[in-house]
Amino acid sequence: MIYLDTSALVKKYVAEEGTESMVTIVQNSVIATSRLTYPEILSAFVRRSRAGDITSNKSKEILKDFESDWDCFTILDIHEELLPIVKHIIEKYSMKEADSIHLSSALWLKNIIREDIAFVASDINLLTAASSEGMSIINPVVYK
Repeated sequence: MIYLDTSALVKKYVAEEGTESMVTIVQNSVIATSRLTYPEILSAFVRRSRAGDITSNKSKEILKDFESDWDCFTILDIHEELLPIVKHIIEKYSMKEADSIHLSSALWLKNIIREDIAFVASDINLLTAASSEGMSIINPVVYK
């Protein structure tokens, strides 16, 4: 199973450095992510469209693809059991709120299923923290 942070998942839909690797990484993988990913990725698509990085038609196509994929992901909610983990992550790594939720969600899932989960992100600080917490990490920008 892999846990996808928004910074990595967006690469599956918008061509940028790491896109080819991201497509390879998600092929035949069971994917988990936080419910927080939904508004984060929609925001990323809208910002890219408004900046002219993607056309309006391409944005609609990307959104359709994402929403189709969303139904296949294991979606993790933000719940009470997550809060002590979030607190630990924020205090230990001075991490931003959304990043702390992503890492905490992955750590919670790893504990629940008692299997290794590869944490996939493009944010170096987030990957460093995930590694420090004993998770396998993948950065699609440098993935071979």
